[in-house]
Amino acid sequence: MRAEAIIKLGGSVITIKNKPMSVNRRALNRLAAEVSASNLKKIVIVHGGGSFGHPLALKYKLNERFMGLEEQIGGFIATHRAMLKLNEEVLKALERKGLKAVPFPPLAFAILTSGILKKIFYEPFINALNMNLTPVTFGDVAFDLDKGFSIVSGDLLMFELSRKIKPLKVIFTIDVDGLYPADPKYNSNVELIDETSVAEVNSLLNRLSFKSSNATGGMRFKLEQACKIASMGIDVHIINGLKPGRLFKALKGEKVRGTLIKGVR
Repeated sequence: MRAEAIIKLGGSVITIKNKPMSVNRRALNRLAAEVSASNLKKIVIVHGGGSFGHPLALKYKLNERFMGLEEQIGGFIATHRAMLKLNEEVLKALERKGLKAVPFPPLAFAILTSGILKKIFYEPFINALNMNLTPVTFGDVAFDLDKGFSIVSGDLLMFELSRKIKPLKVIFTIDVDGLYPADPKYNSNVELIDETSVAEVNSLLNRLSFKSSNATGGMRFKLEQACKIASMGIDVHIINGLKPGRLFKALKGEKVRGTLIKGVR
């Protein structure tokens, strides 16, 4: 079966970056309303960690090997529990708008080896979609057969779920309007790339450097996963989740400001 869409609610959109463990409720509630208003039934939602997961993951070096330290064990547990708290906020926002949202913590369905995703238990996602439930998963810590534990990023889950569920479209919501030839936060004169190809994005990735202070690779890793998804023939939209109406338009197939990476046909 095919999902109608897989949506990434970026951590920079649904949390307040400089305020630990804080939800951007206005943005989250509006995005939930836009998902509901689209009337799509078979969707999967993935959300990032933002100010909940990333600070803890970096503090306890969870993207490195487990070194047998009690402090790391505590950090592993604290990071997972922080993500469960954010996930509950997302679930409640969706439920208030009428969606039958079901949590899918990666700690319970994913296994890694040396930081590489080795296995995902997909069947519950497919069963949930067949029942018109909305699976909601997120970037999380997970067990690693070699390192003890690793981080499974939401962007990696976007690719892995797309590979199995083959959605009609994939949407990443971020805190800028889309893809630019330079960082718009530092260069106000750059123009948005409204439509592009996998080859063009890969060329751009080779030319640009990206500033990243999060635990999961930042914008470069996101674009790498987006290109892998588009290479499977799936259109990938990158839009500003802080701007009202844009997620709704992308879900409905309407013209929307953002970047479209065309699926390779």
